[in-house]
Amino acid sequence: MQHFIKSILLVVALITQMPAFANDADTLNITYVTAPFNMPSIIMREKGFLDNEMAVYNKKVNNSVITSGAKQTQAMAAGKIDIASVLGSSSAILAKANGAPIEIIAAFSRGPKAYTLMTMDKNIKSISDLKGKKVAGPKGTVLNQLLVAALKSQGLTLNDIEYINMDIPAASAALLSGKVDAATLAGAHVIDAEKSGAVLLADGKGLISPTTVIAARSDWVKNNPELVKAYFSAHLKAIDFIKQHPDEALEITAKEQKISLDDAKKQFSLYDFNPVLTSVDIKNLNEDQDFMIENGMLQDTKRIDIAKDLISTSVYK
Repeated sequence: MQHFIKSILLVVALITQMPAFANDADTLNITYVTAPFNMPSIIMREKGFLDNEMAVYNKKVNNSVITSGAKQTQAMAAGKIDIASVLGSSSAILAKANGAPIEIIAAFSRGPKAYTLMTMDKNIKSISDLKGKKVAGPKGTVLNQLLVAALKSQGLTLNDIEYINMDIPAASAALLSGKVDAATLAGAHVIDAEKSGAVLLADGKGLISPTTVIAARSDWVKNNPELVKAYFSAHLKAIDFIKQHPDEALEITAKEQKISLDDAKKQFSLYDFNPVLTSVDIKNLNEDQDFMIENGMLQDTKRIDIAKDLISTSVYK
């Protein structure tokens, strides 16, 4: 009984910590996540593509800024969010494995080189030099996977370092102030670190194959097939705009990200925004689940069938 009461209290606490949502039945609630470099979402909002698509159905769009993958899936489980426009694969898998009624409806991006392991210490010249050192970064994420894979390539494990759980901004600050020896970073924080003298020890190329996804509440997908199509119409218009008007798209994104145009161009070159979910993506999602189980982030008894349990039958093709 005590465990049950604690569980109820935890759910109540999580819901009360969530940002304000529109409860109107005529509102589409989506998450708005700009980092590390979520260009299609930025363009879709700035150009009003989704607003226009939803207006056809007399729906308003409510954009909620929720950067935490866990909080995004909690909000969907609570019925507060219909679509997580950009969600890390590990967050999607973990949520589904724990019973959250969500499903992946498309890929959002792929960009292994966008995820990095960096240091400010000139004495650290390779991954093997991290043994016994302090490394900061967000646990349970793609960056966590990168660190494990990088260490494994040199015969090391997380037990060989002092791994400190920090979100990306905090990890970046700790690295630049010398409080940690290395950090896992992505997006604009990589640019800031480089400008401050940090050097790259490894990126994800050849080590991990991260795929961010678009996910939605299962009942919403089932009950609103026309809105699913309308959402993708807006998403594809954003991708087409990026292709047809790259300079303007980069200017819009750079402004939203508060980075220079040159830095935006560098970030853009790291990503593939094709929304088609391929067999390779599904393979990568299965590898993500294996990683979480092997590293104690998910119990093997909760393993899911990625293709059957997590991928929507209405997935964009």
